[in-house]
Amino acid sequence: MKKLYLILLLIMILMIAGCSPIKHTKESLDSLSNCLADKNVKEYGAFWCPNCAKQQKMFGSSYDTIKERQVYVECDPRGENPQPELCLEKNVLKYPDWEFSDGTRLVGVQDLETLATQAGCEIPVLK
Repeated sequence: MKKLYLILLLIMILMIAGCSPIKHTKESLDSLSNCLADKNVKEYGAFWCPNCAKQQKMFGSSYDTIKERQVYVECDPRGENPQPELCLEKNVLKYPDWEFSDGTRLVGVQDLETLATQAGCEIPVLK
């Protein structure tokens, strides 16, 4: 019986260790941000949007590149460098709304691996 408990405990530890979040380095996040810009990916959002803030937090300081390289498009006319006409033209209804160069779209907060895969970018990860 003790062996069974020990085996179950070991399995649980391995499962928990395998579910740990993926960690990205500053360099890998910078690389992804630049690749998204190079691939002409757009993120439509609004300065007041909590999901946009969550997405921004996932990039950390590398989100500066997202803004500087104009991946991020502000849809609210009250925001910084707004482009509400473009958002209307693109029929953006929810934020964030990611648009890829092939015309596909993903709405809502996306994990970084999904964004990388959809855009055709690679990001090295540390586990």
